[in-house]
Amino acid sequence: MKIRTIALFLLLVVMAVFLVINWSAISAETTVNLVYTEIQAPLGIIVVCCFGVLILLMLLYTVWQAASVTLELRSAYKETRNARALADDAEKSCFAEANKLTQERLEKLESLLLARCDELGQEVRRLREDIDTKFTALNGEVAQQQTVTVAKFNESLVAFEHRLQTALPALTTDEAKPAVAEVEVQAEEEKDTKKKKKMFYRKFNR
Repeated sequence: MKIRTIALFLLLVVMAVFLVINWSAISAETTVNLVYTEIQAPLGIIVVCCFGVLILLMLLYTVWQAASVTLELRSAYKETRNARALADDAEKSCFAEANKLTQERLEKLESLLLARCDELGQEVRRLREDIDTKFTALNGEVAQQQTVTVAKFNESLVAFEHRLQTALPALTTDEAKPAVAEVEVQAEEEKDTKKKKKMFYRKFNR
């Protein structure tokens, strides 16, 4: 209990004891002037009743004020609870919105990465096709050069045989055959070497 409540209770007890002790004097009748008339009544009881009414009014006012404060506290608590609920809902909605934005950005980033990967794949395929085309052209040039080289070699071989036959007319046919056979063997070896080189180039290009 509060000190103020205890003090008021003690004051009421003291007043009650005072009234009980002096009840005979308080209840004695006397002439009471009411401004417009005079009456015979116990003045002490009238004063006590007036103080009692004032105290009752003060108590009622105090109770009404306490009830008003209680209602205001309840209203404030209700508003605080509603505000907290709104804040929680707003926080949840903010989290949901942030999650949604993050998901959308991730999906957009994923689509961009996929598009970039497709572009890189197309670029790699294009480069591969260009390299294959260049290798094919290079193989054609190499084959053409080999053909020209073989043709020149054959021409040189024919010219060498012709010069040999011209320079050595005294050789018999049997004596000239080994020399011609040796030249033909060298030509065949040269052709085999060219073929092996060509096959090696083809395998390398594959």
